[in-house]
Amino acid sequence: MNILLIISKNDKYGAQRVFLEQVMALHQMKHSLIIVGRGDIGYIPDGVRALGLQYYSTPMKGINDLLFLRRLVKQNNIHIIHTALDRADYFGLILSKLTGRPVISTMNVRRYHIGYRFADRVVTVSNTQKGLLLKHGVQTQKIRVIRPGIDVERYSSPVPEKQKDWKQKLNTEQYSIVFIHISSVIPQKSHGVSIELVEECKKRGETPLLIIAGDPLQGDYYDSLIAKINISGLGKNVFFTGWTSDLPELLSLSHFTLLPSVHEAFGMVLLEGMAAGTPIIAREGEGGAELIEEYGTGFLYSPTFSVSTLAKQLLTLRHDSRSYKVLSDRCRELAKREFSTAQFGKQLVDVYNSLLPGSCQNKKPV
Repeated sequence: MNILLIISKNDKYGAQRVFLEQVMALHQMKHSLIIVGRGDIGYIPDGVRALGLQYYSTPMKGINDLLFLRRLVKQNNIHIIHTALDRADYFGLILSKLTGRPVISTMNVRRYHIGYRFADRVVTVSNTQKGLLLKHGVQTQKIRVIRPGIDVERYSSPVPEKQKDWKQKLNTEQYSIVFIHISSVIPQKSHGVSIELVEECKKRGETPLLIIAGDPLQGDYYDSLIAKINISGLGKNVFFTGWTSDLPELLSLSHFTLLPSVHEAFGMVLLEGMAAGTPIIAREGEGGAELIEEYGTGFLYSPTFSVSTLAKQLLTLRHDSRSYKVLSDRCRELAKREFSTAQFGKQLVDVYNSLLPGSCQNKKPV
């Protein structure tokens, strides 16, 4: 199958990570891919080229860009157009009308736009997003919930040398419980909740460590976190790594993966935490909470209850080695069975195939 994949932002957030996992999944299935983004340098083009694939850059600003995309569709005999993020979604819709090819949009963020109503299919990463689409009148038969896939083997098999280096750097052996919070260091990721959790564990006699993996490590929000840490006396209990590709190694040294974010569409780091065997914590009502509610892989954080309640739950489990191992093994098994790259690709192709017999025959290329 020949597939045109278009994304309109080039940074390192969750939507872009899902996009690259999609590219990897389809590439491994031997489909022919044409990938288009905005900008020739950065996270997306680097990731695409690392797979040995051709990457095309276009500003996505006007008619010339549409004509360029139209040529790509015709020259490569594209069967399916799949877009991600607002500008790409709108360009994909117009391109679909110009070429007669079906278009699919992936809703990666908790934000609706009217273009979803006109796509042939909308893929969401959570049922929470599906509910938002239904609320705005998108037809239920157009919506497919497909959770992202990850390289489960990478996250379940840390590199021994890197693991050893991080273990020495963080001196993890001196801590009784280790948490990891993987995300950009921005307000919506709610790092303050994770810091409060560590503070509560310390009050209960533990020696906790919180690893915060992400960037930027500057600006007002970062400064406010440092101030909170200092006021709470947690200077030796919180470590900022900045951005790193060594997440499997950091996860292998952790006991729980935290993501108490607001406006979280899903949270791929929760899948990565599961693959590494760490029970997960997500905020009640957010996309990632569905993993806990459906699969029983961790605990929910609710702002209506005190952090002390969550701390008690986590410490109780951590001190029961048998129960902890049972949950850890369940997380690993579920990640392997339900959220592999191969499973992700299969579900995407099932959606593509549902469109090919009718849509491609009924729409005549212009």
